[in-house]
Amino acid sequence: MNTQPSMLFKRQSSPKISVITVCYNSAQTIRRTLASVVGQTYQNVEYIIVDGGSSDETLAIVDDYGHAVSKIISEPDQGVYDAMNKGISVATGDWIHILNSDDFYAAPDVLQTAVKTLDPDRTNYFSMWREFADASRDLQDWNYSRWRLFVSAFLPHPALIVSRMQYDAVGLYDTRYRIAADHDMILRLTAKWPGLKHDMPLTVMLQGGLSEVNMGASLLEFRTVTERHGLPKFAGACLLALKRIWWRM
Repeated sequence: MNTQPSMLFKRQSSPKISVITVCYNSAQTIRRTLASVVGQTYQNVEYIIVDGGSSDETLAIVDDYGHAVSKIISEPDQGVYDAMNKGISVATGDWIHILNSDDFYAAPDVLQTAVKTLDPDRTNYFSMWREFADASRDLQDWNYSRWRLFVSAFLPHPALIVSRMQYDAVGLYDTRYRIAADHDMILRLTAKWPGLKHDMPLTVMLQGGLSEVNMGASLLEFRTVTERHGLPKFAGACLLALKRIWWRM
């Protein structure tokens, strides 16, 4: 196996990181997202905004940070994963991080710290804070296990930093999925590169996202994704039934 690309990747002292924020009518939350990117101590950052054609003040708020935004795409899209794909397609960074418009970086130096630990031969993910409506937080900090990905989405997509090389190898997000395309991506990535957890909270994720609001549809799509990646249908049906009982409780 030719490992030259990885060796070259590892020698870079300050690789470019493309941060992609997709948004649609995100005026209530995006200012904190933007400020957390602008406030990063790491300098080699390309910041890309992909807006779905917002009708609120989202773009006006983005304009306030225009000096720090490298590219803005504002047009109708086919959903959040289509928007992510647009951002990845124009990104020029060595590493790519998707920072949702209601999430933000946990500290000003997280990218500076993260870039020193990223391994191009692994699927790199970090711990992540979940923030609730009362401002309390819960740390999502799971050690990697491939089999667990067929049971739950324990590996947090907002805390995943993926190399350009890895996206080129596995492809973009599958827009057939409306909620679980990120988990499909994680299964594709970890099939080639085992997960590597870094013990640092990278992001803060606000509770109440797409999968949580649409829990029933999320559970069904999770089952579809995991079965397409090899989970036996009987096991998928049993897990779905158990999860439905759990969420009712």
